[in-house]
Amino acid sequence: MANITFPFPFPVILPVLPEIIVAVMAMVILIWDLFLPAERKQWTAYAAIATCLVAIDATLRTTGADAQMAFYGQFVLDPFAGFTKLLIIGATIYGIVLSLDYMKSEKNIGEYYSLMLFSMLGMMLMVSATNFIIMYLGLELMALCLYVLVGYQRDVLRSSEAALKYFILGSLASCMLLYGISFLYGLSGSLDFAAVGQALGSLGDNSSMAVSLGLVFIIAGMAFKVSLAPFHMWTPDAYEGAPTPITAFMGVAPKVAGFAILARVVIDALPSLQADYVTIFSWLAVLSMAVGNIAAIAQRNIKRMLAYSTIGHVGFILLGLIAGGPEGYSAMLVYLAVYLFMNMGAFAIIILMRREGIQGELLDDFAGMSKVRPGYALAMGLFMFSLAGIPFLGGFWAKYAVLIAAVHAGHLYLALIGILFSAVGAFYYIRVVKYIYFDEERVAFDFSENPLMQATVAVTAIVVVAIGIFPQPLMDICRAALGGIV
Repeated sequence: MANITFPFPFPVILPVLPEIIVAVMAMVILIWDLFLPAERKQWTAYAAIATCLVAIDATLRTTGADAQMAFYGQFVLDPFAGFTKLLIIGATIYGIVLSLDYMKSEKNIGEYYSLMLFSMLGMMLMVSATNFIIMYLGLELMALCLYVLVGYQRDVLRSSEAALKYFILGSLASCMLLYGISFLYGLSGSLDFAAVGQALGSLGDNSSMAVSLGLVFIIAGMAFKVSLAPFHMWTPDAYEGAPTPITAFMGVAPKVAGFAILARVVIDALPSLQADYVTIFSWLAVLSMAVGNIAAIAQRNIKRMLAYSTIGHVGFILLGLIAGGPEGYSAMLVYLAVYLFMNMGAFAIIILMRREGIQGELLDDFAGMSKVRPGYALAMGLFMFSLAGIPFLGGFWAKYAVLIAAVHAGHLYLALIGILFSAVGAFYYIRVVKYIYFDEERVAFDFSENPLMQATVAVTAIVVVAIGIFPQPLMDICRAALGGIV
């Protein structure tokens, strides 16, 4: 009898162990929710948190100094993938913790947490992809779950409207991305990043138009996913209409996954097109910083303000990708890591502001907070100052890292534009602090005292301050994480 070998032997499955755990537990939670009585539905949230913690442990145990391949080289687990997965899982844990009180009155909350885990699974697949099909499958798994999560509160008109806009525009962006991939496949005959990169490097001038079209469509599709202007039009409505914990989750995790896979694509698949994509990225970065920071000034709803703020921040993050090299890519990772804590901390306080009859989303709702809740006021002030890039908080070093990387890479003009729009952005962040400390109280600050929420605010504030004082450890970790791509 001939020897029969299973195509994926057990040792090759190990790099995919975190994804397997998340996929299995997401399905288990979805089914388990059907049999839980209403008063015990919250157990699904704790199961989701436990799943994330186990996934963190599995990621740490399976990630080594050398790249590990699986599924015939279409999936890679290297330090870069391991680090970005930890950021994505961390953002998911924060999103679940922020949802505990916010979603407790909703029906079928097991589906809600299962969707968050499936979305996280899609992002984890994305950052480990070395093949356009795996990248696309991960991206669509992430996006389809987010469409549902944005519109999860079906009785809220703005939530349904935001989900519909997000779905229609997201579908268009996915088509553009797939169309761009088809151009590169037609030119190279392969979907593997490395093979595409080799083929594009050997093409003559006769194929320049097809290469340019493929590049433009791929960048356009990915720019939508990370909220780069002018592909940002869905972001303010989706951020405002989504449940606030999902807004916080969307503000970080998809950005980490999107920039991680963009880095892999430009390094492995598009090295011969560096001059072209750097030019496109430069325009997108400037436009994003301009649109995000200027439009945020006019917002009275803090969720919309932070949506435009996100657009401005992704413009800064893109500077790291433009700079390239170890310095640029590590600066990008530093920014994403710091942004995780700044963003989640700010949204935790916004959720604490929510109470009977008050959403806690208007700037006026924060007026006079310092007189009644000085601890929360201090934390919110720290988050706003850090987002503005005030020394010496974590956000300052994040911006410093990408700006210095841009200067060293010869993009001085981009760094100067970044500094200009950072000063513009400081206005609307400091305005929030002005409401908190200098305006009279307009609403009662009867916060819901939740120990987990309080711990979230405390931990994120401490981390932002600690990184501001001791930035070197994080920068060293981010440089070490580049072992898989540069």
